[in-house]
Amino acid sequence: MSDKVTFTNAKFGEVTVEATSILTFHDGIPGFERLKRYGLVQIDEEAPFLRLLSMDEPAVAFVILNPMSIWPDYSPQLGPDDLQGLDLASTEDLELYCIVTLSSDPQHVTANLKGPIAINTAGMTARQIILMDDKYMTKHSLLDASKQTEGAQAESR
Repeated sequence: MSDKVTFTNAKFGEVTVEATSILTFHDGIPGFERLKRYGLVQIDEEAPFLRLLSMDEPAVAFVILNPMSIWPDYSPQLGPDDLQGLDLASTEDLELYCIVTLSSDPQHVTANLKGPIAINTAGMTARQIILMDDKYMTKHSLLDASKQTEGAQAESR
């Protein structure tokens, strides 16, 4: 078996990823239930963002990010039902990401903290969880969050 897998994406053309960078969503992503396999692509110039590209449908792609890099206090309450199907051996294997909605206007670039993507990094299985907690919404402004972080850092100096 090859260490790399190549697939086609409508926006980025032919994409090659390490076999270890392929995520399986057994239930798909809500709204995209039939799409199960995604390539996780990290581009250094785009950090802290990652690309989540469907291997089953070339036109489907998401931008994701680790919400803790923007919102250090992000700590959704996850229960066993939320993590069902991930086959986690240890919580150390769990990473959370959120889907980012891009816009040409930076004020409208948002992250969905209400529906985090839980990834078992050991087994490369993933699941989008819809939180029942009203603390988080589907559209949190990245620009507002970065301004708050910069203000807090300036105050601590």
